[in-house]
Amino acid sequence: MKKPVLVLLALLSLVSFAQAMAQTPPVAPPLSAAEEQFLATLSGGEAQPPGDLVPAPSFMTGCAGTYTCPTGELCCYMCGNPPEGDDSGCYMCVTPWKGRCPLVV
Repeated sequence: MKKPVLVLLALLSLVSFAQAMAQTPPVAPPLSAAEEQFLATLSGGEAQPPGDLVPAPSFMTGCAGTYTCPTGELCCYMCGNPPEGDDSGCYMCVTPWKGRCPLVV
């Protein structure tokens, strides 16, 4: 007597669960102008980058001083804390960070 009741309850719960899962998904709200512009940049078209982006540094190894680097870059030791008198070639032209060479640890 208990087994048919349990089977009936299980079937009823499955039916109600299936009805809940079969509902149509909600409709997405319309996109704002900024969202449409962002999505347009993802479409693979040739888009110009915004003018306020900082360019990636172009690393040049083996600089002898800041005078050998392009304008706006510094000749910095990029292999960690330099030991006294080390001239192993770990100097690179990099974009300054807060007006000085970036900290390398």
